[in-house]
Formats: sequence, structure tokens, C-alpha cells
Amino acid sequence: MKNKTLKLRYILLPLLLLVLFTLRPDVSQAQSKSFVWDKYDVVITLLPNGEMRVEETQTLNFSGAPFSYGFATIPTGSTGNNDGIKDLTVREGDLTYVESSSNAPGTFELSREGDEIRIDWYFEPALGQRTYTFSYTVEGGVIVEDAGDQIFWKAIPADHPAYVNNSTVTIHLPEGVKPQQYTGTTDYLVAGYAGGDSSQVQTFVSDDGRIITYQLLQPLPPGAPFEVRVQFPHGLLDIPVARWQTLQQRQDVFNLMGLVLGIFLAIAGPLVVLALWYSKGRDPQTGVVVPEYINEPTSDLPPGIVGTLIDEKADMRDVVSTIIDLARRGYLTIQEDGKDHLFVRTDKKEMEGLRPFEIKLLQSLFGSKQERSLKSLRYKFHDKLPALRKLMYRELEENGLVNKSPETVRQGYTALGIGVIVLAGIAFFGGILILPEEMFLLAFCPAIAMAISGAALLIAARHMPRKTEKGVIAAEQWLAFKNYLQRIEAYENLADVGDIFEKYLPYATAFGLDRTWIRKFAKVETTPVPTWYYPVFMGRAYGHGRTATASGSGGAMPAPTLEGMSQGMAGGLESMSTGLTRMLNSTATTLKSTPPSKSSSGGGFSGGFSGGFSSGGGGSRGFG
Repeated sequence: MKNKTLKLRYILLPLLLLVLFTLRPDVSQAQSKSFVWDKYDVVITLLPNGEMRVEETQTLNFSGAPFSYGFATIPTGSTGNNDGIKDLTVREGDLTYVESSSNAPGTFELSREGDEIRIDWYFEPALGQRTYTFSYTVEGGVIVEDAGDQIFWKAIPADHPAYVNNSTVTIHLPEGVKPQQYTGTTDYLVAGYAGGDSSQVQTFVSDDGRIITYQLLQPLPPGAPFEVRVQFPHGLLDIPVARWQTLQQRQDVFNLMGLVLGIFLAIAGPLVVLALWYSKGRDPQTGVVVPEYINEPTSDLPPGIVGTLIDEKADMRDVVSTIIDLARRGYLTIQEDGKDHLFVRTDKKEMEGLRPFEIKLLQSLFGSKQERSLKSLRYKFHDKLPALRKLMYRELEENGLVNKSPETVRQGYTALGIGVIVLAGIAFFGGILILPEEMFLLAFCPAIAMAISGAALLIAARHMPRKTEKGVIAAEQWLAFKNYLQRIEAYENLADVGDIFEKYLPYATAFGLDRTWIRKFAKVETTPVPTWYYPVFMGRAYGHGRTATASGSGGAMPAPTLEGMSQGMAGGLESMSTGLTRMLNSTATTLKSTPPSKSSSGGGFSGGFSGGFSSGGGGSRGFG
């Protein structure tokens, strides 16, 4: 056993060494490139004309694989607080680089991308310590203000990938110019002049005050900038205000205007919409006192028009209530047919007592046919609804209950709200395209405020239809009648008023009370079954065949009662009430159904230092 173990070790050990040798990282691949700045010195010389001559001397220590190029980016415009740079030179000791796009050692290339200038310089592959110097003249780099002109510059940008072990920044002022105040900061934390840590910077000023020197007290980690700032009296030098500063000041004014205008519109717009509703959409105050309840219809207004008057919408409840009312008046019967329902025209053809919308409804239901199943109307009735609704709104106008069709009023204000939102979108995107990026608030704030006003109009559009004084009084009286139906058991003994079940069922449907209305009277055994409704019991219509349903306005047979029906039907009174409720629900769902589309189905029937400037300069530095 021991020999077998030794043999196994002799076999596995070479295999293990082979695997480790195969998987070991390549030494050449493991070798990485790295560098640090041993020293990063910057000298800024302010010229009498306000330009600044900047010289950066970078002493680096390269290790690992050789390096062959360096780069620097300098933001301009309002991003870098300067109008641009010129007279760029790059040196390495006594060697002055030449501008070229060849990428050859001893050349540099200058390129511009938006508001940023990029300098790339190329050198022979280098390891160990190397020193590179590039200098340039900054135009418009001085911030000019009445409280004092100032140099505010990122001598070492935040975007540097390695440690800076030592750094000295020196600012030279012209003859006769002495600083009012000065500071040097590292680890700049917030935008503007209020951030930074000056405890890691030591500052020296020459006897004549013209030379200010800032020296780091500890290495500067990657991502931490080194900023310097000096302010001197305004007017000592004839320094013109830089283009970026003028533009930024204008932008600040315009942005403030945009902010103020946006706030004003955001408040004024909805207030105007509210005032519009108060003057144009609010129902007039009549002062007429209406009783708490009224126990009978207050006029001959059909149930569907009553429902339309109360909520100013011709919805499916009003359509179904009209069908029930026409059935009650003898123009059709409704028969359960298995899981379907059958609408059958009676022989009552007189149309003199019907209103235009009622005639239209009968024509839409039957066309030239004598009977129609509910399933056959699926997806085929919805396109009849707009014309039907229009006639119902016209009925309100002709009765003097409204001055203008509620639907027309809603559509008008909805279109106005959409128009305001579209204008807001045009103003927003147009402003972004036309205005500078810094003027964003000038486009954003008013546009958003306009969009808020447009949304307020869309919400208000639903409440803008207005009743006349006659319409307000009529609506309040019908609401009192609704209260009577809703609380019928508080005012009446249901066993004594069973005859009103069928009579007021259309109104209960228009009021949205049909389910509770049926449920209440289903418990009273003496309540007569509607003569126009034929539920199916044991597979056939109770008391009538299909042919019997077309015999006049309810047939020649005596009307059955709920009590009598309960004796011959499985499930008792509750079964009848459930079937009638199901019929009402199915009718509403089917008549409003629309053909399914590819993506959806169904449908609807309805709704310290002066100023607040950030520092200039900055950008990024790196080598590769």
C-alpha cells in the first residue's frame, strides 16, 4: 500500500508542476507601467495687458515598460475661465519640440474639441527620471471685477493619475501691482471659491509683494487639484473683461430671468386656469332650496338624459338605462338565451313619442332585423356610440339645461391644454438648440411652467362643461330623487311599493344604483318580474317561448311575480336578481367593446474673495 502511494506521488507531482508552469503568468505580461511626478512646478506670469504666461515643468519617474508620449488638456471658455491659449512650446532640456501630426519623437500636436484644447507630445521610449516643460499664453484668464481683479487657476488639475510628490506654484505680478489677498488650496471639494484646504499649502510673498509662491507640504494624491488665487486692486492694469466672463455674466442674468419667469408662470398659469374655471366652468349659483329627497321623477326627462345631466357625460350607464326604459315602455324585450341574451323588437312601431337619441339607439341595436343576440353586437356597436352621444348632448341643449354640448367644451379645452404642452416642448427643445448650454434655465424653467399650465388645462377640461340655471335646479332635484332611490327602505315599506321596482329601474341604472336596487327588491317576494325580461329556467324562458316575446308590449300572458317565479325556478329569488344584474353588466361591456389591435385589446367609452467664479485652467495630464 505504501509503495502504491509513493508511485502515485511520483506520477502526480510532475503533472502538478506542468500545470503550474502552464498557468503561471507571463513575466513580460506581468510587467506594468507606472510613474509618479517627483516634481510639478508651475510659474504664472501676469503681463500688463492681462494675458498670463504659464510654464509647467514636470519631472517624472517612469518605471516598468518604457513611456513614449504625454498629454495635457486645458479647458477654455466659461468651463476653463479663459478665452483660449496661444504660443505653445514644448521642451525637454535643450530640445524644443516641433508641431507635427507625425507622432514622431520630438514632436507635439495641438487639437481642439469643443471648449477643450489637447496637447500630445511624443518622445523616445523613456524610463527613470525625465523632465518636460511646456508653456503657453492664456488669453482672458484674469477675472475682472470692481471689488478686485484676480488670477484664479488650477495649477495642477484634478484629473492627474499619479502622486505629485513636490510642487511649487509661483505667480509674478507686474511692476506696481500688489496683492490684496491670496490663497492656495488642495483637495478642492466644492465648486466656486468657498471650498478647498489651505492647511497643506505654505505661502510666501516677496518683499515688494509682486511674487507669491505656494508650496505643497505633502504629496498630492491622484484626483486632488492644486489651485492658487490672488486678488489685486481693480484698475491698476488696463485689463479688458474677457469674452467668457461677459458671456457668463449675461448668461447668469438670462438664467435668473428664466428662473423668475418660470416660477411666475408656474404660479400664474394654474391660477389663470382656476380663474377660467371659476368664470366659465363653474355652475351658476341659483339659491333654490331643494328637499333632501323627492319620491318621484321631477320631469319627463328620460333616464339616460338624467344621468348625462348629472355628471355631464353620456356614458354606458346612460345608454343601458335607455335600453331598459325602452323595454319598459314596450319597444323591445330581453330574453336569456343560455349564456347569451337576446334583444327582440316588439310589434310596437309608433315612434311619435320617442326622442331622436332613442330612435337612433333602436336603429343601432336592430338595424333591419327583428332580433339581435348580445354576442352579435360585440365589436359592432362601439362605432355607433359617438353619434348617439352627440344626440344625447343635443337633448340637454334643446331642453335648456346646458348652453353648449359638454363634450364639445371638454374637447375644446383639452385641445387647448395639448396645444400649450406642445408649445412648451417646442420652447424647450428650441431653446436647447439655439441657446448656449449655460443658458439652460432660460429654456428649461419657462417651458416646464408652460407644461404645468397645459397639464392644469387638461385636468380642468373635465370640469369646464357648465349647466344653465335651469340645468342646475333640475340636476339638484334629480339628485334628491336619486337619494330617495338609494335609501328607499328608509322612506317606504318595500312590500307595499313593489310596483316601482320596474318603473324606476331605468333611473336606478342611470344613477349607478342598479345592483343595490335589484338586490333590495329581490328579497321582497311580491315584487313583480319585469314583463319585458325573460330569464331562463331549466333550459327555457319562464312562461314564454321565443315567439311569445314579440307579442305586443309584454305578451298576453299575465305578468309573473317574483314569488311565483321563485316556486318554479332553481335557486330562488337570488337567481333571478343575479341574472338580471349579469344582463346589465354584459350589455354595458359588450356594447362598448372595440376590436382588439395587435398590441392591445378591448376599448373604452368615456377621460472671502469677491465674485462667485470658479477657477480657470485645470483639464487633465497623463503619460503613456
